[in-house]
Amino acid sequence: MSFVSWAWCLIHTIIFVDASTSTAREAEGLRTRFTFQRPTRDNILSILLGSGEDILQNKELPIRYNYDEVGITKPIANNQSLFPSCVGFQSTKKKYTGSQPILNNDRNIDTTRTTCSCSVFDEWRVLKFVKRVGYGKECYKRVQKAAFNWDFEARVGRKSMGIVSVSTKLINTQIMDVQWQSHSTVPCTKPRRSLLATFTEICLPLKSVFVVNPIHVVYEMRDARKIPKCIYSSTSYATLRGHLLAGEERVSIVWRKGIDNAVDVEIVSFSRAAPSLGGKLVWPLIGRMQKQFFLSEIEHLGEIAKHRVR
Repeated sequence: MSFVSWAWCLIHTIIFVDASTSTAREAEGLRTRFTFQRPTRDNILSILLGSGEDILQNKELPIRYNYDEVGITKPIANNQSLFPSCVGFQSTKKKYTGSQPILNNDRNIDTTRTTCSCSVFDEWRVLKFVKRVGYGKECYKRVQKAAFNWDFEARVGRKSMGIVSVSTKLINTQIMDVQWQSHSTVPCTKPRRSLLATFTEICLPLKSVFVVNPIHVVYEMRDARKIPKCIYSSTSYATLRGHLLAGEERVSIVWRKGIDNAVDVEIVSFSRAAPSLGGKLVWPLIGRMQKQFFLSEIEHLGEIAKHRVR
């Protein structure tokens, strides 16, 4: 067994110990789970809850994010950029370390490949990925629909990773601890998805293990015109209590309608370790996997743009 496999086994043990010291309600709620089952829309809720019976017994599932700055990726107008900026960048109390101009003042797009950048904003690791995926209104609409649906699965070598949306037919979700809506000036619509899960496959010698983490959609914004000569849509999800990481991912699709008719996709991620022991242990090991995940997601949207995925 490789060092990484042993490390994940150790992390799993520590997470289990953390969970056993929590209250029964916390331990049985939404949190990171390790499972031998491949996550699907049909089984993902029972995996996240750790018990299929809870789905039928609970009429309401409390949803709590695991950090205070929910909505940090909210799109705001930025006339100097080809993409919407993030509301979190407007804080005068926080400072950058690294490439602020790359994140906040894009002026050119590499049309031949996916570009990525990394910066540190206060306590957040900020990753950004940009890809030109096609041209025209139909391309824009296809990618917008796929982004708002969230679901995707990709393979990176032997392992798979992706996002699975949870059907809420049997339960209702109640959003708690969300402060940003009260001062939001962005015209957002009700998200078509709510509770989601990210998953990553760990290939062990005898059988694969899937690490499944709970997340929830924060907002959707459709067909905004805050960027000159462009139309764009954005959506984001945030991590929930019980997740090993804390943070938010935003996907934006920009149609350069009045420029060259191009369609560009941008993924921005704010992340840091969750306050748990497991989160602090995972954080130094997670950088490469995060990059693989977001690259896989943006490539998936690129395939959607080309009609290759239906």
